[in-house]
Amino acid sequence: MHQALELHHHAQEKTLKRFFSPEHGKHMVKLKPGDVYVSSDDELIATGLGSCIAACIWDPLSRVGGMNHFMLPLKNEDGQQPWSPEQYLSLAARYGNYAMEILINSLLQQGAIKNRLRVKLFGGGNIMGQNIAIGSKNIDFVRQYVANEQLPLISEDLGQSFPRRVLFEPRTGKAWVKKIQSLSQQELVAEETQYNQRLLQESFSSGEDDQDVELF
Repeated sequence: MHQALELHHHAQEKTLKRFFSPEHGKHMVKLKPGDVYVSSDDELIATGLGSCIAACIWDPLSRVGGMNHFMLPLKNEDGQQPWSPEQYLSLAARYGNYAMEILINSLLQQGAIKNRLRVKLFGGGNIMGQNIAIGSKNIDFVRQYVANEQLPLISEDLGQSFPRRVLFEPRTGKAWVKKIQSLSQQELVAEETQYNQRLLQESFSSGEDDQDVELF
């Protein structure tokens, strides 16, 4: 597995914010960009999405589900590190694939069966300006990934020009989406921009010796 992503995945397990929500009467786990969380407990998974995507996947029979929160890395626009189209496509696929594989493999490890998995997709909003199509790229990627893996897509709320707050109940697959206000939008843009810069730094320092990841 790509070392930087593997390290981040293990680190986030210790740093995820988990708290009791009096409003919902349940514990809630909040995800940030790069996080993955899987659970069979009666709790909620929450995240705020701008250009990023959250894939919510669950097995209705095993009653285990999870969410990831990912963004394909933006092409470097400052001219310091020119990329060819081939380099960008390779990098984008690398991170998008890992984000989905980590979630699916974590579900299988907790008792889910792949042919029973169901998917809901959220995010990919155009909140970074008309000249940056990262939301659309994220949407195109995740739709193609779900189709390639032959995973049933139950519902989606993707695109448009507003950020979202998503709540997901992992045991049942229920999801709620709410449009969020401009202050939160500014915070999301800053958070996603910082995350993208981290992806770029990891990708340029990682080399090309990644091992193939087995798909299940």
